[in-house]
Amino acid sequence: MTTDSYKVLESRQVDQELISHLLQAFETSDTFRSTGQLEDKQPTISIIDYPCGFGKTTTLIETIAQLSELKFLIVVQTLDEVRRVLQEAPEGRLKSPESPSTSGKTKSQQLEDLVLSGASIVITHALYERAGTLALEGGLNHYNVIIDEVPNAVTVARQVSFQSFQKHYLEPGYCEVAPSGLVFPTEKGLSEADSLKEVMDGKTMEDLFSGRLFHDGLSHLIQTIPVYLFTRPLSVTVLTFMAEGTLFTKFLSKSDIDYQILKGASAAAVFRETARQKLSIRTIPALEDVSFAFNKQQSYRPKSQEVSKVNDALKNLRQRKLADVPLADLMVTCAKSNWYHSATDLSKAGPFAKLSRMFKGANWVPNTTRGTNNYSHCSHAVYLYEQNANPVLLQWLGANTRAFRDAYALSEMIQWIWRTQIRNGEPV
Repeated sequence: MTTDSYKVLESRQVDQELISHLLQAFETSDTFRSTGQLEDKQPTISIIDYPCGFGKTTTLIETIAQLSELKFLIVVQTLDEVRRVLQEAPEGRLKSPESPSTSGKTKSQQLEDLVLSGASIVITHALYERAGTLALEGGLNHYNVIIDEVPNAVTVARQVSFQSFQKHYLEPGYCEVAPSGLVFPTEKGLSEADSLKEVMDGKTMEDLFSGRLFHDGLSHLIQTIPVYLFTRPLSVTVLTFMAEGTLFTKFLSKSDIDYQILKGASAAAVFRETARQKLSIRTIPALEDVSFAFNKQQSYRPKSQEVSKVNDALKNLRQRKLADVPLADLMVTCAKSNWYHSATDLSKAGPFAKLSRMFKGANWVPNTTRGTNNYSHCSHAVYLYEQNANPVLLQWLGANTRAFRDAYALSEMIQWIWRTQIRNGEPV
């Protein structure tokens, strides 16, 4: 087997490459801001395709600190990341909604107030809906939106036949459907929102008014990242890795939204070399005939042969190969219902964990975990999952090919692995 070799670059060189891409992403928006040419302008959509663990967020903070004349809305995954960004940015450069118990207002209300004040803001994905509505209303026209990773960009909300959808939503004149499948409110829908509540549940209404609701023309309502976040601001920059394997880029294409991918070639070379040197992958022979597809593993009964095999395999792994590994340094992924007793009771072990001798101490994480450093101390990881995108989504996005399915699985797997200490250059 031949091995390619790469020159490991100094981190400063890699950082400069990333800074160059970030400045390029903001360049067009700065031109439009300074000339006042904002009307009917299509925002520049830039995807910064840069490896995990190479300081995308840190470099971003350093870059926006130098661009004090620009307004930013930064979207990160967790409240820990919000606090980190606020702490590392220059004092007063960024604001964030506070706890409702502190401010007396909901975070959605605070976000609107911050936008109206013209502040630069950092939020989590939990405020996507409100941000999408503000974008539709024109509140983000002067903002540069930055999204740090895009998990769950597209999901199946629920089943609704097109006939039923047409009868209850379209024929009464509350909504229309764009060629892309986007469901948007008409003037009647906007003015008669109270009447719309009689035929549409609250969550679906929120998706409708924030640009998150699509219908696949068959029998599914699709929930997406708010489309208005990519059509109304000055610019949109997304920080991610292996973008070609994400549902997000397929969604942009489906919505006829043009984008550019700016890749970190130097960093990618270092990333590949790090993977060769620091990453060891082993199979668990006893589990090779057990399916870990999400729906399949959820169907296993607590006393089934499959669950018994998983418990035995994990217990043996703990007693032998992982005997000297602190459980706090172990990351485990499977369906949440198999690791915990229930979604509301995380104190009791679920079927896979009950006899594993790993439950008390190991870190269970969702298979879609990305954009966090909370597990960067973990030296070992167990992946009980088959990463398959929902075929309904693949069909709707026109992405149901072997090449894309493989790219998707690899992209998600890499994101998951790079939550561990390998992002710090330590072996896993």
